Amino acid sequence: MKEIYTLAIRFYVLGIRLAALFRPKAALWVKGRQNWKNRLAELNSDQRPVVWFHCASLGEFEQARPVMEALKKEKPECFLLLTFFSPSGYEIRKNYNLAELVMYLPADTPENTVEFVRLAKPSLLVLVKYEFWFNYLDTLQQQQIPVMLMAGRFHHKQLFFKPWGKWAVEILRRFSSIHVQEESDLELLRQLQINHAVLSGDPRYDRTAQNAESVAELPEIRRWIGDRKCWVAGSTWLEDELLLFPWDNNHALIIAPHEVTEEHIQSIERSAKASTLRYSQLTKQPDGFSSVLIIDNVGMLMRIYALADAAWVGGAFRSGLHNILEPAAFGIPVYFGPQHEKFPEAAALIKAGGGYSIGNKAPWLQALVDTGSAKMKAAGAKAGQFVQSRKGATARILPDILKLLSNA
Repeated sequence: MKEIYTLAIRFYVLGIRLAALFRPKAALWVKGRQNWKNRLAELNSDQRPVVWFHCASLGEFEQARPVMEALKKEKPECFLLLTFFSPSGYEIRKNYNLAELVMYLPADTPENTVEFVRLAKPSLLVLVKYEFWFNYLDTLQQQQIPVMLMAGRFHHKQLFFKPWGKWAVEILRRFSSIHVQEESDLELLRQLQINHAVLSGDPRYDRTAQNAESVAELPEIRRWIGDRKCWVAGSTWLEDELLLFPWDNNHALIIAPHEVTEEHIQSIERSAKASTLRYSQLTKQPDGFSSVLIIDNVGMLMRIYALADAAWVGGAFRSGLHNILEPAAFGIPVYFGPQHEKFPEAAALIKAGGGYSIGNKAPWLQALVDTGSAKMKAAGAKAGQFVQSRKGATARILPDILKLLSNA
């Protein structure tokens, strides 16, 4: 079965190369992996211990980040190698200053894995969430290099739970350490007779809570809001905007779309049915001039959530819910669409009383009516408590990393 897996990887690479002729993201995937051997060959001339973190994309990076920062604080001499699978992770975090080298992960073929490990000489690999590249795992385990999984998630559709996936389970058994997010993950692993996993939680809660405590003020937006109640809609797509608009002029809305393109911004301006203003033009307009402020840049969203009375988080009309923990950490209620099954934090936040899943206009209009009410403030307090109660994963994971490094 492993041979079939490797053949599938080769076909995937071929498909990406063909797609690169037409799709910019695929082109980045291919271009970013050129000359990877030369980059690795220069990585570690002083022979420091290499700790290798691999993340699929940006979300996994945010899970790994507090652990990497804690590791660097504890062992500043280690060489941090950070790899990404997806351009949406690499292109945003390729200049992450805590890592000595950030690069794409070469395709998981046997020849690539042997050469990568030979050049990188890692003392430890830390995988995040769903990342199981079986040829890499096989090569590392043959060379007795420890492998950890942190913030792991497991579900019945994964290869491990298929009749033909027994070979993959055997590789999983040889993990040095497995840290999972939820009790349900432990239960699934026990079904496979894997009993060396531990429940550590999700380090994103640590990072999110820390960010909320140190967020910088945005006085120009605060002045624009004035004494109005304010909603922040973050990482929205067209489907989210169809629900949100036309906007209720009784409140202020700050909308930060997921795709900050001129076409998308113009679409928002047409759909809002209210006076709109782009953030880039904010200083040129009088305070309170508009009902909808459109954030036409990237990187500000977390700071904007600090100004909100309530938040809408986009993506859950496409089964790709964006980060709901950031607004929750500021003690405001969080609303989102109906397709969030792959995001356990959404169900947990709803259960805690701080989150709401909405699929049509009627409950959304009621939410607008409730803005600023005692009911909504109580929900916000529960959202903040939810994030605080789940902190601590970094402190549970880091000692295991240090132990594995000391034994390497």
